[in-house]
Parts: sequence; C-alpha cells; structure tokens
Amino acid sequence: MMKFMKRAVKADDGEVKVLSHISASGRKALFSGVALILLFSFFAITKKGLFLSTGNLINIAQQVVTYAIIGYGLTFCLVSGGTDLSAGASMALSGIIVLTLLSMGIPWPIAFIASLIFGILMGILNGFSIEVLGVVPFIATLGTQWVFRGLANVIVDGKPIYTNVIASQSTQDIFYLFGAGKIGGTGLPYSVIIALVYGIILYFVLAKTRIGREIYACGSNLEAAKLSGINTVRTRMFAYCVSGFSAAICGILVTSRISSAQPMAGQGYELEAIAASVLGGVSNSGGEGTIINTIIGALMMGVLRNGLNLSGVNSFIQQVIIGFILVGAVALEVYRHKKQS
Repeated sequence: MMKFMKRAVKADDGEVKVLSHISASGRKALFSGVALILLFSFFAITKKGLFLSTGNLINIAQQVVTYAIIGYGLTFCLVSGGTDLSAGASMALSGIIVLTLLSMGIPWPIAFIASLIFGILMGILNGFSIEVLGVVPFIATLGTQWVFRGLANVIVDGKPIYTNVIASQSTQDIFYLFGAGKIGGTGLPYSVIIALVYGIILYFVLAKTRIGREIYACGSNLEAAKLSGINTVRTRMFAYCVSGFSAAICGILVTSRISSAQPMAGQGYELEAIAASVLGGVSNSGGEGTIINTIIGALMMGVLRNGLNLSGVNSFIQQVIIGFILVGAVALEVYRHKKQS
C-alpha cells in the first residue's frame, strides 16, 4: 500500500512539474479547451440531428468569425491592461464607410484600405484619450463608442444602406465573396479563412515580437515597464490601433455577409468579444493571454449560442446564461490571483 502511495505521489509530482512548465495562458487554454470539448459533446448528443449537420457547423464557424476578430483586438487591449468598449461602434462605422465609398464608385481595394485606415484612426483616438489625456480606459472608450455610433448615424441619416447602391455588379459580387462567399460555393466560408490567417499573424505579433513582449510588460506592471525603459504610451496606443483595425475588418466582413451597413450594427459585440476572450483564458487584469485563448473562447461562445438556439432558449435567457458564465469566469480569475499572491 505504501509503495502504491509513493508511486502515486511521484506521479502527482510529475504531473505538477509538467503543468509548472506550461505558462499560465497555456494552462488556461488547456482547461478552456476541455470545457469547449465538453460543451460541444453535450450539444452533439442532445441535438444530434441538428447540431452536427454540415450547414449548422458552417453557421457556427461564421458566428465565431465575429467574436474572434473583434476578440483579437480586444486581447491586445486586455493584455496591455486596458479595454475597448468602442469596438462594436467602430465595426458599424467601418462598415458604413466602406459601403459609402463603394457606392461612390471608388474601387474596392481603395475603399477597403480607407476603411481599415479609419479603423486605425479610431484606435489612435482611443489611445490618445487614455494615454495622453489620462482618461481611464472604461470611460474613454465608452465616450468614443458614442462618438463612433453618432458618426455612423450622421453619415447615413440613421438609416441602413444596402449593397445594391453599388453601381457595378462585378464589385457587388466581389464584395459579397469576402463575408458570405464559400469555397466551391458550399464549402468553408472565406471569412473563416480570413479570421484564421489574421489570427495567426496577430499570434506571432503578440507572442514573438518585441512590441508583443512590451504589451505583456505593460499589462503585468505598468510602472515597472516604464522604469525598464519601455515607451508605454506608444505600446498601449499600438494595442488600441490593433483593436480599431480588427473592428474595421469585422465591419467589412459583416457588411458583406448581411449585404447592408447599419448604424446600430455591432451593439454589444464588444462585450461578447470580451466575454469570449475571458472565457478562453485572457486575464481581464492584464499581462496574461494569447490569441489561442481568444480563439478557444470565441468557439465556446459560438457553440453555446448555437446550441441554446437549437434548444429553443430565447435570446433574453441566453443573455442571462452568458452573463452568469462570464461572472463565474472572472470570479475564478480573481480567486486564482488571490491564491497566487
């Protein structure tokens, strides 16, 4: 019996040593991945005929694109110790800008680039408000959310505009492909491929570059980062620019997918993207988290939303469920930090 117990202790020690070599973000990704598998399995069993159909899985993938792309940008903000509540409004404004430019006959590459640059400018405005004017991120991005939402309404007089305002049919067809087109007409949506490629690029930027390491340093301890010579203003402004750029990409894809740009589009998207990031393991207090965490969290949100829809749960109850899950995830995060300290 004693020999068995000693072996068990050795096995436990080995497991602890293995886990200790995995970063905090990696451990969270591992646990979140297990939760995702359990969630997927639950709906696959309870809604077998519907959930696992090809059409439904593609539908989940398209839903995840929105959470993931906005979540990528918010991951940069959260890891740097900030947040961005204007992401949903930025998405709506970017969609209106690209469709307005296309309706004026401007070539689609130029319209796309202009919309993306505008996304970066929105990020610069957020970064300037926070890093230069000294407004706390929550208030600053709440204020710019109203600015961006107001501008979106002003440009289109509060009304949606549709892709049929584009004079060229070929431009309409090309624009439609980005958000709603699929490989071979019925395969994987192009928007999923765009989200994956963009996620891989941002993963390497955050994990493997100097600016990425500086973002982690700012989120872990801002004062220590300043003392070590990091230009914290430039670094955190870069994080907000990534968030604005990501929202602009999402705005283009969503406008393409639903064939219209609406000034009230994207309401609450930033909160759902934050929820996805936190569920995946990105720390809401800064310094921890990767793009992989965000992708796992976005998948969890997509599977959960889809499974609840198939189960006939109305959208209001879904908000209650997701809200409790988010509070639970943050509470676990707070408990873990207290335990570590």
